[in-house]
Amino acid sequence: MTYTLTTHQTKYQSYQEYLDDEQLSSERNYRLLSTGELIEVASEDDLNLMIAHVLGILLSQVNSGALLKRVRVGNKEMQVPPIGDQCVNRKPDVIVLHPDHLIEARQAIKVGMLPPLFIAEVVSPGYENSDNYQRDYVWKRQQYQWWQIPEYWIIDPHRQKVTVLVLVEGTYQETVYADSDLISAKIFPELAVTVQNLLKGDLP
Repeated sequence: MTYTLTTHQTKYQSYQEYLDDEQLSSERNYRLLSTGELIEVASEDDLNLMIAHVLGILLSQVNSGALLKRVRVGNKEMQVPPIGDQCVNRKPDVIVLHPDHLIEARQAIKVGMLPPLFIAEVVSPGYENSDNYQRDYVWKRQQYQWWQIPEYWIIDPHRQKVTVLVLVEGTYQETVYADSDLISAKIFPELAVTVQNLLKGDLP
């Protein structure tokens, strides 16, 4: 994902002030910096969107559709502590909300609320010292661990692997899957997909 500075000139005093700004376009994708400045995020490429869409479908089918109303694909924002790029909000590629979020988090999932149950991010191309790599493998990992989100998937079509991070006694423990490995979500055991199918955007 590429970050570009927006032409929006307002400097926000709080995250809530940013959320309440009705002049911001609902069709555009913003990140708020800890300085109060706003940056605009470019659209994801088609492969990333397809992978996120397929994972969202698979999650929506878990337990005969029990998660259907709580799965969001790229359209639910959450507040995070500023780490790395100093963004104080993220919009995960795939997220499974806590049931309470359906009422409490209509604008966004804010600090002080219960954590989401599951998050997945699809990595954009970049070397290990690039912002794209650091954002998903390092900064978001720290932010989602801070939130105590039970399970976080890092889906990397360019390195042909999926890293599954499961919260164990407050710290993420990782398992890396590749090729024909079957990934089974720890928090939703009914969800099972091979790395190959997921990275191609294929349904099992």
